Amino acid sequence: MGEFLSRAGVVWRVEILQEADEAFAKIGSLDFDADDALVIEWGEGAKEQVICGSTATLKVISPGDRTYEDLYTIAAGNIRMDVYGDSALYWSGMLDPEFYEEPYEKASGYTVALTFSDFGILDRLKYDRSGLCSVYDTVCLCVGRAGINAVTDRGLISTSLIPGGDKLDLTEILVRGENFYDEDGEASTLREVLEGVLQPLALRITQRAGRVYVYDLNALYNSTPVTEAVWDGDSQTMGVDRVYNNVKVTWSPYAQKDNINREECWELPTDPDISALRKPEGLKHGEATLFSYLQSPDPADWVGSDSPGFTIWLSDKGKNAEIVHNAAKFYKIVPQFDGSESEGIAVKWPYMHLYGVGTGGEGDDAIAAAYVRHVSHGMDAADVFVSNRGNGGGTIFKTTPVDIPPADETGKLAIWVKMELLADYRFNPFEELSKYIFLGTPYDLFPPSLAQWEASWKANGNFLYVPVAIRFQPNGSDTVYRWDNRSALSADTRNKPTRTLSKTYGVWIQDDPRNNATGYLSYYDVNDREGTSAIGGWRTNRPGINPHTASLEIALQKADDGQPLPYPPAGKSGGKMWVEVLWGTWRAAKGGTRLTDPQYYALGGKNTWILCKLPEIKICNNTLFSREISNDDVEYSAQINADAKEDLEIDTVCGTSAEGVPAARGAYISASDGKQVRTMCRAGRVSQAEDLLIGTMFSQYARRHTTLSGEMRIASGGLSVYTEANQDAKKFLLSADTQNLIKDTSEAVLTELSPDEYKKNNES
Repeated sequence: MGEFLSRAGVVWRVEILQEADEAFAKIGSLDFDADDALVIEWGEGAKEQVICGSTATLKVISPGDRTYEDLYTIAAGNIRMDVYGDSALYWSGMLDPEFYEEPYEKASGYTVALTFSDFGILDRLKYDRSGLCSVYDTVCLCVGRAGINAVTDRGLISTSLIPGGDKLDLTEILVRGENFYDEDGEASTLREVLEGVLQPLALRITQRAGRVYVYDLNALYNSTPVTEAVWDGDSQTMGVDRVYNNVKVTWSPYAQKDNINREECWELPTDPDISALRKPEGLKHGEATLFSYLQSPDPADWVGSDSPGFTIWLSDKGKNAEIVHNAAKFYKIVPQFDGSESEGIAVKWPYMHLYGVGTGGEGDDAIAAAYVRHVSHGMDAADVFVSNRGNGGGTIFKTTPVDIPPADETGKLAIWVKMELLADYRFNPFEELSKYIFLGTPYDLFPPSLAQWEASWKANGNFLYVPVAIRFQPNGSDTVYRWDNRSALSADTRNKPTRTLSKTYGVWIQDDPRNNATGYLSYYDVNDREGTSAIGGWRTNRPGINPHTASLEIALQKADDGQPLPYPPAGKSGGKMWVEVLWGTWRAAKGGTRLTDPQYYALGGKNTWILCKLPEIKICNNTLFSREISNDDVEYSAQINADAKEDLEIDTVCGTSAEGVPAARGAYISASDGKQVRTMCRAGRVSQAEDLLIGTMFSQYARRHTTLSGEMRIASGGLSVYTEANQDAKKFLLSADTQNLIKDTSEAVLTELSPDEYKKNNES
């Protein structure tokens, strides 16, 4: 800590504070440079600039060799400086460790410059929130993370939500945290977030005289105290501000039209050069276990072969899902000579022990036949499928919850859930099935073959139903809803075949531990529900129907893969949705029978593989599924001055639209009803926020505005507009200011300011 006295008699006190687990060695009191002890600079910025930050350069005399060097070894955001003028907080900011230098030729008594910044650190900090958050809370988050030790003043806002209403309280509008992550999950910086939430509202933010002001230029012109500029130097300069021809504001709504669930779950490194052939219990490799599978479908090639088709890597470690059943694993398939790369959850996988190769068939049809012992890893098929064990059921895995936004009209939106499933009866599901692979030894009498398993599925397993618990919990509520489509699937196929898409949606019911409500994802060949197996290779679920073979209405016949769900009861704040894949009630059914017929349960054991990719969750149009939710930019533009040369373009990530943009991450949301904000009011005009922003820009750039620059008496008060003795009634914005606190002077740029006065040609 240290103090110095300005030439005007102001006592300035400087405190440097550290956030750390252990304190640094004491560096003693601060000894200041006599001429430039502390200089605070607000750089010149345009009127559309949102963050009007400042830097403070403190010059102190080093009492010893490299006394202050350790300050710059600390991570950004751990060293704060607070400046007090006559005991009142004046400025606060964090040390910027990017800038440090000191004379090296002296051991002590030399000047060291320490640079601090108020909003500068936000460029290095990432956003880490999700869900709905008010604009005010977002501003407070950024100010707090910047380390500014000052209160936030939001009294200078002239916008309202309705004509004649109270000025906008920034707690009244919400933004979605998901808007500030890109498609790869990379978070925006806090500077980008702060600019993003304020710019469409024509708001600026700055620190002056110990307060952080959030304000707009119209309120600044009409509602702030007026301060007369007193020049204190030998010369001043008059000039003009820029003008623009046209202004265009482009809002990117970032609508959630693609998969909002994370598809990646594998975290460990893999290596295609590692093979695990002939390892009954797999090959341990770090935190993973590996199994490899031969490429050739011809058993004659198996003896002594060292050519793996692919290797599956398995581990308990993964992301974006939680494995509940300890026999299931995260997996990644690594292709070698065949196979396709994928990752997800492995429920069941095989190991094949070759007893020997014999002869199958007769005469010209005689080929090599393999006799193998099938060792199944993972979950037991009798636990996965409905069986006589009576084990009930439970959860295999569940996805990480994703955010579902509130919707203005939930009936116009739907949720689409899609899960790719590899259930197969081959040892290598990427190669043709050999007719002569027998599950036994050459000495067994009539050992079953994989070809028989395939035939059984084609004859009796035309439908596969995978039980899921799709849950939704509204934000701020203890109530959980669960999706249920059992009524459509259990209906008698003879009297009530599910033939229309609208009957496949199911319903949301309140989750109750006493009611084991279960939804099902349905797998079938839409073009052949009587003679094609529901498994074999990668398959994707279809809209859920009971296992009938009657004709389907065209909308259901041509529907995309996946299961439609009604939009959940998201209320005004949205909520979280997740998918749990269950065990114990997987069901196979023959086309034309009832789902509850028990004679086909034995199919559950006639498979070698069950792999699940993480489910996809999409928000889509309810009435026209083929029409994607629009993610087009929303553009607003207007001519400002036809004689000007340059255009002004502003890109925004939050915004409004007259029609609304369904599922837009970037839409402002009303805290009162959860609906998208479509209009606002400022200076008597009611329009979209972007149109009002254009009005503000028109007011500032349609004509030449006067600028004045020079040295003046220090502008040490709070946020203010300025007048100048020779400029009649004009009001000026302090658009640049370099304050030398020991000299009590400001090197200032004043730019003429105008109130919002723009109207379109058709407005009265």
